Amino acid sequence: MDIVGQLQEGMSRFSAQESRVAAFILENMSFTASASIDELAAKAGVSPATITRFARSVGCDDIRDLRKQLAQASERRSTWLQDRSAALPSTWRDRFDVITLTLTHQLQHTNESAIEKLKSRLLNARAVHCFALGEQDLPLATLLQHQLLPLGIVINLCQDGNLMRMVASTLSDDHVLLVLATGHADNLLQSATLQARMQGATIFALTPEGHTLGNMAAEVLPLSSSPQAARYALLLLVDLLNDTLIA
Repeated sequence: MDIVGQLQEGMSRFSAQESRVAAFILENMSFTASASIDELAAKAGVSPATITRFARSVGCDDIRDLRKQLAQASERRSTWLQDRSAALPSTWRDRFDVITLTLTHQLQHTNESAIEKLKSRLLNARAVHCFALGEQDLPLATLLQHQLLPLGIVINLCQDGNLMRMVASTLSDDHVLLVLATGHADNLLQSATLQARMQGATIFALTPEGHTLGNMAAEVLPLSSSPQAARYALLLLVDLLNDTLIA
């Protein structure tokens, strides 16, 4: 079992501090491969001594040996994936390609400052609301609601156009409104979003780039117009936001 397998397998037996380090490394392998012990400790939220003890507990001599083994494991797994992909069913390869392109596009078009601004507003808002309509977008909004709840962020999801107008009229500058629309936003959603803006609420649009709702928002966190691709993009956004909130 390589070092990545050891980290994954060890999550059930590591101490709380070790599990924290292992989880950070597994989610940030590129960063860990070049980070100093102090940088890794700061990002993982532990002491440098804990990093040293952790490296030894997984069979490494020190942080340099840990970085080396991570790099070797990543290279082997990448090679395996390239070799293995040729034998996968074509539909699986197509799905993998879509996911890869979606996540790459998401990272390229997500503004770090927008993530930071949303984090700040979520932590300080009196209430957080989300407007979404339609069979295509409601599952995404529910996914967002469930993903942020463990972080202590409670989202009031509104999925009725008329109710949105009523909610918008109660908002003020200490409220955050997330408007989620991967397709065309109907008049009710546009009207409610505009009213929330006039009330002073901070609006973040989770929409494709150039979407009508984006013009009413303080920041746009772009999503694909494809529901399937948007799901992966939304999960990546939540992960980016998750890391920021934890930090």
